[in-house]
Amino acid sequence: MALSCGAKCAKGVLISFNLIFWLSGCALIAFGIFILIEEEKSTLFRLFQVDENYAHLQYLAFAFIGIGGLVFIVGFFGCCGAMQENKCMLVAYFIFLFIILGCELAVGVLAVVFQEKGTSELEEKFKETLKTKYGLDQPITQAIDLAQTKFECCGVRDGSDYADSSWRRKLNDEKNVSPTCCVLRNAGQPGAYLDPQPLNESMCQKEQDGMNMRFRHQTGCKIKLEEYLKEESMLFLGLGCIVSALEIFGMIFSVCLCKEI
Repeated sequence: MALSCGAKCAKGVLISFNLIFWLSGCALIAFGIFILIEEEKSTLFRLFQVDENYAHLQYLAFAFIGIGGLVFIVGFFGCCGAMQENKCMLVAYFIFLFIILGCELAVGVLAVVFQEKGTSELEEKFKETLKTKYGLDQPITQAIDLAQTKFECCGVRDGSDYADSSWRRKLNDEKNVSPTCCVLRNAGQPGAYLDPQPLNESMCQKEQDGMNMRFRHQTGCKIKLEEYLKEESMLFLGLGCIVSALEIFGMIFSVCLCKEI
């Protein structure tokens, strides 16, 4: 049966749409992999870990990789259904899109829940981590040093959080705060947190606020890390919303074409 002009248009749009859909699947996979392997993010995420392995955003990255793979496969399925004008394939395409849309909705809800949970628990967990692990656990030490260098902050609320830390007791009070709390002369260089070079470490280590103000970061890292967590979560939500919108259009086009076959 010859297709009507509207059906031909829907077929052409659906085929073209699936090319974009494939690309969106590739984008989800690439984004998920980037989140997992990018060195700075991987280091900072150690401060948000929900278990011994990963932070919640890293688990969401795994979910994005999985969804991206499904999107890529389903896009191929939809393209074949449109080209062959196969009603069964188009119905299956619609169902798969609906399922993926549900998965993305679940991931979106989890992203919001995890972000709120991570923000509410951040101060307590960060304080305990700094107190017991800084200077003793290298991965955690690097994560805190990176946060203090990147966000120009010190401690959880301020430098006084180091006062009863295991790190300071180990040094026999030789230093009051981590060198990455200090204003660094190499702050703009990659990897500065691994080799901090304070502008004036002796003044930075002074306990009196008036004396260290110019040479030590005065704000704590709590607010900066909360903002960072929100920004990263919004990236997931934004990309998820774009792909979800594409899926809704795909469902609409598949229904239009299916009615005309």
